[in-house]
Amino acid sequence: MKENKIVCVILAGGKSSRFKSDKSRLRIGSKTLTHYQYKKYSKIFKKVYISSKKDKWGLKNIVYDKYKLYAPIFALIKLIQKFNYVFVVPVDVPLLSQNSIKKLLKTKTITCNSPFIGVYSRKDLKFLVQNVKKNKLSPKFGKKCIEINEKELINLNYKNEYNKYRFEIKKELK
Repeated sequence: MKENKIVCVILAGGKSSRFKSDKSRLRIGSKTLTHYQYKKYSKIFKKVYISSKKDKWGLKNIVYDKYKLYAPIFALIKLIQKFNYVFVVPVDVPLLSQNSIKKLLKTKTITCNSPFIGVYSRKDLKFLVQNVKKNKLSPKFGKKCIEINEKELINLNYKNEYNKYRFEIKKELK
C-alpha cells in the first residue's frame, strides 16, 4: 500500500569523502544504488524524490539542494518547506526494511540512532532552523524516536562496509 500524504526523499547530495567515490553512483549489478533505492521506495510511496546538488542519474524527480555546504540538514529544511510531511532516508542506507519504514510512517517519527531517517513535518522546521543558527548540523532536538535494528541502519561510509554487506544489499535491492 502506497503512503499518500507523505512524500519520500532519498538524500543523495553528499560528498562521499570517506567512501572515496560517489556512493549514490555505486554500481550494484547494472544500476546505481540510487536507482535501486528509488525503485524500492516507489513501491511504498506515491511520490519519491532525490535530493542532490545536481542530477547524476537521469531521474526526473530531483529536488536540488543549492546550499554550498554539504550537510543534510540544509536539504531537510528545504524539503520541509516544500512538502508538509516528508520521509527522508540517505541513499547509503540500503537495508532498512519495509516493516521499519511502515513503523516510522505510522508513528510519524525518526530512528533514534540515525536522525536523518524518518518523518519530518512543518512543525519541526522551527527547531531545525534554530539548530542551524546555533551551528548544530544535526536534526536531533528532542523529537520522538523509535529504535530500529542496527543492521538495518548500516550506512555505507567506507568501501569495506559495502564489501561486508554487499550480498545482503544485492538481495534487499532486487
